[in-house]
Amino acid sequence: MSALPLRRVEPLAHAQAQATQRWRRAGRGTGLGQVPGHDGYLRFCAHGDGGHWQGLVAAHDWLYRALPQLQSLLKVETSLMNIVELFRALPRPLLLEVEELQYRALSDIECVAPARLPTCELPWLETPRGRLWLLQLPPTPVASERVGVDSWLDELPLRLELMLGVSHLSRASRMRLEEGDVVRIVQGSQRCWLADYCLGTFTFTQEGLHMQPSVTDANADHPPETDATIDLGVLPVRLEFLLPSHETDLATLSRIIDGQLIPLTEDAARHIEVRANGKPVARGELVQLDGQLAVELLQVYRASADE
Repeated sequence: MSALPLRRVEPLAHAQAQATQRWRRAGRGTGLGQVPGHDGYLRFCAHGDGGHWQGLVAAHDWLYRALPQLQSLLKVETSLMNIVELFRALPRPLLLEVEELQYRALSDIECVAPARLPTCELPWLETPRGRLWLLQLPPTPVASERVGVDSWLDELPLRLELMLGVSHLSRASRMRLEEGDVVRIVQGSQRCWLADYCLGTFTFTQEGLHMQPSVTDANADHPPETDATIDLGVLPVRLEFLLPSHETDLATLSRIIDGQLIPLTEDAARHIEVRANGKPVARGELVQLDGQLAVELLQVYRASADE
């Protein structure tokens, strides 16, 4: 029995493609390609609040963009070592408009001869001081904007649980439970839970339930803090991944239970339905990523095109 053939997604190549897509959507000049070997380069490590990354810039291209008046004054070409010293001396040698590449300091600055340049494809980004090649990407940025209740996910179904309390029964008591028995709620809680978070406590009134908001994790050791601001953005969303629906009948089902194979269409792996809290939100392709099953999203069902 042969395994289902799945396309393998290389984490590094995927991260590079995702980065260039983000920068392109932001209106930046970007792409993937091989570093041209016609000039010496400056290699460095950048340190920022979101993590560190490594880059390359063409030495003379950077020099003449950083100091455009210099080229007309020089009678001989500046050496790579002099450019390295100048690069180190400037407080902000790179001008970057991409938030995830913002840096506090640069280190490990060195010149790289054409023969030592990487031969694999790298993501590049156009900057005011020349093309920047990314040897190592920064960590994947986390969305800076909170998801509001008016986003395209606001219609996801949520299971609200109203917990009255708990009781503990011995094994003998469980064996004797019969219709008509009255089970006492020993430990009353009267809490409202959503996705393993306690949203608050409630009391009974003639009109319904009166809520007192609070938020705590279901696994927290401390009781919920009352009058807390409820941040809906911290609530987790359960994602489910489903193969295309397969219609059958009872006769076929009995054979499946006995160990028979369920036939799949040739393109079944490209029609994985992604559900969030039970609601279909995307379609994707089943792939392998680092030895695990994963789904690459092909289509996301947003409420509008501009979200």
